[in-house]
Amino acid sequence: MAMAEQKGTQGGGERIGLLLLILAAFAWRLAGLTEQSLWRDEVDVIWLAIRPLRETVSMFISPAQNGPLYFLLMRPWFALAGTSEYALRYTSALISLLAIGLIWQVARRLLPGNGQLTLANTPLLAALLLALNPYQLWYSQEGKMYSLVVVLTLTSTWAWLEAMRTGRRWRWLVYLAVTSISIYTHLLSALILPVHLLWFALAHPLHRRRWKGYLLALSGFVLPYLPLIWWQWHYLTTLDYQTGYAFTPFADVVRVLLLDHAGAALAQHTIYWIVPVVFLVLGGLLVGASEGESAAETEFLTKTRFLVAPALRVGMLAVWLLGPVLLLYAVSTIKPLFVDRYLIWIGPAFVLLLALGLRVVHNSGGRLARIGAGALLLFVVGLWLVNGWQQTVTPNKTQLREAITFVAEQRQPDQLLVLQIPHTHYAWRYYTSDFGSNPFSDSEARLSPWAEGLWTQNGLPDAQARAEVDSSMRRMTAGFAEAWVILVEAGSWDGRRLMDSWLDEYASLAQQQTFQGVEVRRYRLDKTVEE
Repeated sequence: MAMAEQKGTQGGGERIGLLLLILAAFAWRLAGLTEQSLWRDEVDVIWLAIRPLRETVSMFISPAQNGPLYFLLMRPWFALAGTSEYALRYTSALISLLAIGLIWQVARRLLPGNGQLTLANTPLLAALLLALNPYQLWYSQEGKMYSLVVVLTLTSTWAWLEAMRTGRRWRWLVYLAVTSISIYTHLLSALILPVHLLWFALAHPLHRRRWKGYLLALSGFVLPYLPLIWWQWHYLTTLDYQTGYAFTPFADVVRVLLLDHAGAALAQHTIYWIVPVVFLVLGGLLVGASEGESAAETEFLTKTRFLVAPALRVGMLAVWLLGPVLLLYAVSTIKPLFVDRYLIWIGPAFVLLLALGLRVVHNSGGRLARIGAGALLLFVVGLWLVNGWQQTVTPNKTQLREAITFVAEQRQPDQLLVLQIPHTHYAWRYYTSDFGSNPFSDSEARLSPWAEGLWTQNGLPDAQARAEVDSSMRRMTAGFAEAWVILVEAGSWDGRRLMDSWLDEYASLAQQQTFQGVEVRRYRLDKTVEE
């Protein structure tokens, strides 16, 4: 009776602590949610979600389309809440809270913990660290699918562990459903499948008893994946198809991902500050296998423990952290695909190893070791709070909102607007709207007169390219006395700056303003020579 009361007290205290942590994390995510402008991809989310339904649904079978399910899920939300920056990003902040509870559930199955509010409780430590991680915070404040991808891959992992532990068929069905949803939310989350396949090989002795259920679950992925595999294989094997990404050497891949998940990608101080973070992750990876459970911990968590050897469980975390990186790099040697945010869902594995490293330090000695673990935790928490706040309030995203507002307030109806790159017209339509259920409705009137900036990445010799630019610019500016030019990622469209050169020669720069990632210019076209 006394033991049962002790268990209830321990579990209740841990759950109360987790609830308070989730509430604090929610407040942390809402702080500064609209501090920065939407960038191009976030505006695209609104456009792709609210356009005619058949066009969004067609993305499920269209080549090279990513995240169609996310756009479909956002559609009713925008109809209900509007399309303001806050409405868009609020969903990411809210969804990201689920990851905190999910990592606690996953950690309870893989890592030692006693249910008490101590540094030996790795599940609660992992939840705390995921809640504060600056990289996870960044995408919880961005109107894209990445916080949802973290939640879905964590749910998929929890479902896999539960199915392996219990062998129940409905658990395998949950695993199949959630993982399929994840793939249609972001294609590269499909890399969680080989991670779990390697886990199955490590899950001795459970893999001998669960192979039938797992095999049926894997065969179930054939049907939802069929619409994707035919065009993916075609593009992967077509020599002249370009993904649009530059190849990233493996050393740079590792460096970028390390800075991201250690919370220093946008930090305003030297990378040496993350040395304690790296030390703890390595400690969890290299020494964590020796962290067995005490008798009390084993008894407390008997119902949820994934019953394989501790060394194998740490090996599973290593596979989760490193396997997707190696797989994506291998694919990128054929067709470059590496973008760090595509692997945001390996972040929980990083955090779990970090929490395990703190437990290793905590249990390595007596009182001095416990003090050292506490000091390391305070350091990591303090570092991540500072970095998280800095990245929220410091302009890091393209300041489309500020640039478009600046121009819209001064532009006269008879002044031409030139957008370089042309895709910026979606941002103009959005930021000059009322942010209602369809901010793009009747937006042509707010945009006109306008013209697309010239694309000069056509491989033509300079002399021929300049002649074409001259002809195009004369047609574009004919009849206008002044023109506003907004330059966003212009190097990807006009790498030779031929449009700039033409304006420098045939127009007078009357006004110029620079924003983060955006340059605004106003030209007088008084020097233009008529054809």
